[in-house]
Amino acid sequence: MISKEYGNYTLICDICGVGSDEEYETFQDAADAGEDIEWKRKKIDGDWVDVCTDCIE
Repeated sequence: MISKEYGNYTLICDICGVGSDEEYETFQDAADAGEDIEWKRKKIDGDWVDVCTDCIE
């Protein structure tokens, strides 16, 4: 998921809960960064989930 805390966005894996160390100013910046670090974003049962590289396998 992309979470907003204190005005910044962070990536958090919806499977294991690990978060990225980086913070981003916009939701789109966080989504783009997830693609850059090869996290997968997919829709499951109508909800978007973000999955880290360790959980993709």
